[in-house]
Amino acid sequence: MIAPSTQEAVRSVALSADYASAGFQFPIRALSSEKAADYRRKLEASQQALGGKFQGLYTQKPHLLFTWLAELVREPAILDLAQQVVGPDILLWSTEFFIKASGDERFVPWHVDNTYWHIEPQIQVTIWIALSDVNPDNGPLRYIPGSHLANPLEVETQASEKNMLISGQVAKGVDESRAVDVLLRAGEVSVHDSRTLHASGTNTGWDSRVGVAARYLATSVRSLTERESASLVRGADIHNHFDHEPAPASDLDEAARAAHAKAADMRLRNMYGARHRDQPALKSIGAAGE
Repeated sequence: MIAPSTQEAVRSVALSADYASAGFQFPIRALSSEKAADYRRKLEASQQALGGKFQGLYTQKPHLLFTWLAELVREPAILDLAQQVVGPDILLWSTEFFIKASGDERFVPWHVDNTYWHIEPQIQVTIWIALSDVNPDNGPLRYIPGSHLANPLEVETQASEKNMLISGQVAKGVDESRAVDVLLRAGEVSVHDSRTLHASGTNTGWDSRVGVAARYLATSVRSLTERESASLVRGADIHNHFDHEPAPASDLDEAARAAHAKAADMRLRNMYGARHRDQPALKSIGAAGE
């Protein structure tokens, strides 16, 4: 059980040797409860301004649209964790909302993040930031320990409205008896390798499960397909493999929308090819939110 806490001290946390062997580590306190609650209020205000939920391209790289999210993914404690994996020169490649309201029947099937990433070397880390408590009944993230060191499983496509993954990918032959539930308090994070098998179920609890996934790369990483963009969030970039993205000056302003549309299109095209434009889940920003 995770003990309740209110005035937690946020301090630098070293990733243990278990991270290398398990492919994940949690819980790690990155934000105070008060700061997490403030970020959640800002997230929910942004949701309401867009009609009650994020959809379409608003779910891809939203740190380029919202100032509060650009601030969240640059929190020193979060970057300190990323630095332990990717080194002192850090690119923020993407962010994604993973929000399940109470009673939400959507789920995330077993998968690994890097199936469609097309990058090398694999110097990367995902930090999953909880802005609400994550309990056994509201669809927690689940990991398979050590799966990042095993041969990749065969993947099939099972796209549906309830599958939260755009790709619809599902890994076959997962031994779920080994799964570990990721239980977190608001302001805590989980850190995982992109090759670690993970999933999450439906939310049968009373409160929303609110999470943000932030993907960080070393500046030495390059795309194996077309050139992409990323945000330099710490250190220097002597490699210049990615175009540098601007942080938004204000929420959803004209410059932010233009930069976001370009960056999101580059990212999705590199992952899925031209077919991404035909997917209903990836409508244009105008169609999705205005």
